[in-house]
Amino acid sequence: MKYPLLFLLLASWFGACTHRHDDFPKDFWDSIALHDSILLPDSLLQQGLHQAIAADDSFHTSLLYFLQGRKLHQDYFLLRAQECYEKSRQYLPADARPRLRMELDIAQADLCRFNHFAERETSLLDHALALALEEQDSLMLVRIGLIRNRHFKTRKEFARAMDELHRAGRFVGAAPPPHKAELLAEMAVVHLYMEQPDSALADIEQAVAVGAGRQSYYRALDKGIRFHLAHHDSALYYFRTIAEMFPLRRKAEAYRYMSETLHHRGKQQKAYDFLREHVRYRDSLEADKRAELLDKMHAIREYRQQQQQIEEGERQLTHRLLQVYRLAAVVFVLIILWGAHYIFTRRRQARLQRDLMQAQLSRQEAEIRCLREQEAKEQLEKSQLVQKVEYFRQLNEITIPLLMRSRTATGALHLSADDWQTLRNNTDTCFDGFTRRLKAAWPQLNDEEIDFCCLVKMELPLAVLAEIYHIAKGSISRKKMRLKEKIGITDISFDEFVAGF
Repeated sequence: MKYPLLFLLLASWFGACTHRHDDFPKDFWDSIALHDSILLPDSLLQQGLHQAIAADDSFHTSLLYFLQGRKLHQDYFLLRAQECYEKSRQYLPADARPRLRMELDIAQADLCRFNHFAERETSLLDHALALALEEQDSLMLVRIGLIRNRHFKTRKEFARAMDELHRAGRFVGAAPPPHKAELLAEMAVVHLYMEQPDSALADIEQAVAVGAGRQSYYRALDKGIRFHLAHHDSALYYFRTIAEMFPLRRKAEAYRYMSETLHHRGKQQKAYDFLREHVRYRDSLEADKRAELLDKMHAIREYRQQQQQIEEGERQLTHRLLQVYRLAAVVFVLIILWGAHYIFTRRRQARLQRDLMQAQLSRQEAEIRCLREQEAKEQLEKSQLVQKVEYFRQLNEITIPLLMRSRTATGALHLSADDWQTLRNNTDTCFDGFTRRLKAAWPQLNDEEIDFCCLVKMELPLAVLAEIYHIAKGSISRKKMRLKEKIGITDISFDEFVAGF
């Protein structure tokens, strides 16, 4: 429900970028924190950005640059994302609410983590934490705590990671239940890293009791810890089940950690097996990183090519404007010369106008004659059409009695080959080679089907058709449907198709 809220808020900014940012509801700021994926189209963001810049609305300009950066970030266009984040900071007013500033710190910290700028990442997260503590923003404190916990956990500083989780835990009461459950689950994971399974079990039980968030993962982790406490070998099955729920990078780290743990416990064979799994996942991760790096290099090259194309377009536009100005100067000189010549040619134009009127009158008379001839031609065509219809009616009056005389001794109607040939000839005569055109258009039709089409074209009654084929009227209708499917007619009836063919 928060995506439609964000969309409607953006739509209202595009209409008028004059609202104060202090008046926006708190749900809007929550939507930025809770949703990492931006689903708004680029055209909508770009339209809002142009309007915000035109209205000199620095806050909304900053916000839209941030949303553009987030969208580029999630699509791994990292250089362009960093550029948008920097522009967002430049436009952000000093008196703006700190939530957007915290979001910028978190987003840029994620870029630093990807590029292995550890000191810059730590500095940005510390700044975001200081702002959240100053504002007592429980939602952001929990979120930043989880991010800093992952930061220290990656560096194997588990004690500091636990301190971050405990600090965030003081504010989790005002956070949504999924955040609370996720925080408790992270505490359980860090306790496992610190080889404190009892504390991990207590934390994961609380996460399950919350009843929100990734409950299937929490329950699987709960069972794994319980089996770990009871019997270490049985816990390996649940470790693999839980590890499959993580992304590839975290899965590789988990297998490496398990290998080190088993090695310290003297289980060399199992440690070696987990180490092989770690190497396999690490190789896959490195292959993905290489592919991602190539994609980024291609994206950078395309971005530079686009910039060059834009510059070339601007140069061409300048050249075209110069040509337009030169053309305008030439036209201006020509207008002056034409003005001087206008007085001299005024009388000549009057004579030409008179001649033109006479020519126009002659042309109109010719058009009237042409219209009369066309009308006479249409009347002739209508007369021929009426004669053709009358001939068709007379032909039916002759054909039907002939067909009715072709009965057997039992009274059944039976047409000979000559009768069918006569029927075809009459149909071709009336309808401009009907059978030949039909066979050329649909060569898959056999002679019997073409004869049936001729009977339908002659508009014979359904009862007569039933007598000719010695079947019921319903079978005649089904025969029409089969022919309709064979020819491929979908939008009109078979009778209408044959009548208009």
